[in-house]
Amino acid sequence: MTLEKPSNINPRKIEIGLESIRKEGKKIKKLFGQSMEISKIDAGDQIPVGGKSFLSDGTDIKVIADLEVFDEFFSKMHEDLAKLDLSKIKDWLKHNNIDDIDERLFAILYVFNKHYEQKYPRSPKGDEERKSLYRKEKETKLSDILNANCAACAEIAILAQYYLQQEGIHSTYFIGEVLWDKKLEFASPHSFIVIRHNDKTFIYDPANPVRFKNGKVLPSIYITEANFDEEVNKGVKRYVTARHILIEKEACFGVGNQTNIREKDIV
Repeated sequence: MTLEKPSNINPRKIEIGLESIRKEGKKIKKLFGQSMEISKIDAGDQIPVGGKSFLSDGTDIKVIADLEVFDEFFSKMHEDLAKLDLSKIKDWLKHNNIDDIDERLFAILYVFNKHYEQKYPRSPKGDEERKSLYRKEKETKLSDILNANCAACAEIAILAQYYLQQEGIHSTYFIGEVLWDKKLEFASPHSFIVIRHNDKTFIYDPANPVRFKNGKVLPSIYITEANFDEEVNKGVKRYVTARHILIEKEACFGVGNQTNIREKDIV
């Protein structure tokens, strides 16, 4: 397949919108609607995963990031990553005309999806079990959700963000919305990872990997041409078009309030 190279992005603009997160040690930046961005996740944090009502901008559903429980899981991924031959991954990317991403970042994301799929296959009744866990009076832990094999995009993205932090990748956990098709009238609530790497902005969607009939799984990685940080920090509904780097597919990621979308809301 042939992929079009994205336009160059000013590295200074990548920092727009993140300054207020870093200032005074703040990790959470509130955006339009129920959307927000978290610059760093630490063990024990209470992480918002959504709101009970689309009529409110509040994010009153939270999960405790008991990440110390996953030490062995993270260690196995790191060990697997160290064993990969990056030169072969580089050759594979070149052979498939994928020049948007470097081999190390691709390897890191590949390892996460590989291990996650093996360790936490989703239960057929995952949606019901997840709702039940969050309805309980006691505080819900990330390990409760994952061990029940009922994680949704939010919990998967939390785990992925912590792993990327450990591997030294500049990324953030993003609670927003996604428009899978520009013809749709409404976007869906969605949590994903925003990666700023080598002057480019990638959207990593760990909950929706590319699946092949032979069982192989590759990471879903999108690249934006418009400045994602600049657009989602305008205080209005905004969806940024992103191109999948592996397959012929586009999606629009951004911030919204679950109301109908107009053409001017998409860039």
